[in-house]
Amino acid sequence: METAIGLRETLFGSSTHVGSHEWLKASFHFRDPNSVFSYGLVASKNSVKPILMCVQAYILKNLLFPNVSKKNTRKASADERVLLHPSMEKQKEALRFALADIVWKAGVEKSKCTVCLRVNETYVQKDNHYTPDGVTEKLRMFEFTKYEDVINCLSKYQYLFQQESGHGVLMLLYSTLLSRGLDRIHEDLGREYSQLLTPLGECSQALITLLITGRATPFLHNGVIHFGDVDTVAKPQVGITGRSEIGFLVWRRNDDLCSQLGSRLKTPTFPIWVTCVDDQYGVLFNPNRDLTRDHRAEHRFDLHYFNSAPYHTEPTIISLDTRFNKSQEEYGIPPLENLILTKWQGATVNWNGTSPVA
Repeated sequence: METAIGLRETLFGSSTHVGSHEWLKASFHFRDPNSVFSYGLVASKNSVKPILMCVQAYILKNLLFPNVSKKNTRKASADERVLLHPSMEKQKEALRFALADIVWKAGVEKSKCTVCLRVNETYVQKDNHYTPDGVTEKLRMFEFTKYEDVINCLSKYQYLFQQESGHGVLMLLYSTLLSRGLDRIHEDLGREYSQLLTPLGECSQALITLLITGRATPFLHNGVIHFGDVDTVAKPQVGITGRSEIGFLVWRRNDDLCSQLGSRLKTPTFPIWVTCVDDQYGVLFNPNRDLTRDHRAEHRFDLHYFNSAPYHTEPTIISLDTRFNKSQEEYGIPPLENLILTKWQGATVNWNGTSPVA
């Protein structure tokens, strides 16, 4: 009961109010295998989409750079056209490693994590402090101390995360929360938030950061900043404590959050970024890992953009040239281009005939 109440209150803000249908029934589904976007998850334009785009980033990591994944010695094909058109088996494999990466990273010092599976047996009954939602009270929890064991568990039960109208997203979120630990989650949040979803059921920045970095901080700057003035005691705001595997880029007009973003998210280990453009989420990526390791690779390069929008029937590949510092105003420029320019300031951006939408 204590765990069920803690999970519901940390995520939804209440253990007596049942979350919305879109959160309780969301799961992970790919586009058709061997199709144009077969690497992509199906994501409706709803509150769950930011979570799916975070998982999408890790799927791309495991498709494009499988030979450098933790405890994973699979050889990568040199042909990105093959990597980005996976078969059904490759889709399942990439999702399995993506889910494992997220919960393992959230685990205590990356040495222990928890995987939650929704089963038919009910472990928590309704009372004055808890209203059943059909998922939380039916969780069976498995704790692992080896990454390989997480993969083995998911290989057996991955179908639960992909069932039509299943509970895959909620199982992942609960697994991530318990891997991090509810007490640590609230320490991460500080006094900024008391829950990971807003009262309207939308993702907070802290939840996105938790999935990307393993820590639920609402702050995007590097390291620790002490915030205060001469009349108050300075309080530490803990941002991103190390270089992230997956990046994050955000652009909202007249929003201070953009200026807070530090290099540990702007320049991740892998050239893959979860993007937030006026609260619309997607993923930017490049198949060349040198893009975030060698500044010379940033002179001229392409970025793929994916946001699972149904009107995108052809790949969006954006060409950038950073050799000449071009002066630009943010007004009159497509919002996604403004986001790109927060990372590559002064770059010339060529949309190659595709529609410049986010």
